Amino acid sequence: MTLLGPAVASSSGRTSAGAASAVRNPTVEERGAIKQAIFDSVAAKGRPAHPVITRVRVSTVTLSAGPSRYRKFARVDLNDPKAGYAGALLGYYVASISGWKVVDIGSAEVGCSVPAKLFQGKTSAILLDLMLDCP
Repeated sequence: MTLLGPAVASSSGRTSAGAASAVRNPTVEERGAIKQAIFDSVAAKGRPAHPVITRVRVSTVTLSAGPSRYRKFARVDLNDPKAGYAGALLGYYVASISGWKVVDIGSAEVGCSVPAKLFQGKTSAILLDLMLDCP
């Protein structure tokens, strides 16, 4: 999946216009929880070694209660002095202990390998919202 900026055409020819996007900034609580989820993921995997979060965006597409238990999604842009750019897709998981979880992280095609059932039929809407594009 290619990571796109505002009003950038994807390889499929679609345009992700900033006006069409329905993302929002995270709340203070969401930002803290998302940063913690990124920290936990990096600590567990050891890479990227020293990422700096450069941007966090939350999709306004929300999912109803369903088997996947994910209700909302966020994109985090990271930059590491040695590893370079990376993007992360996080989902808010609802359970007895709810919270943000890193669903996918990488430098390209972030979110493309995530099972469609996780998005409850709204894969395109969520990924387009977060300006993540699969080939």
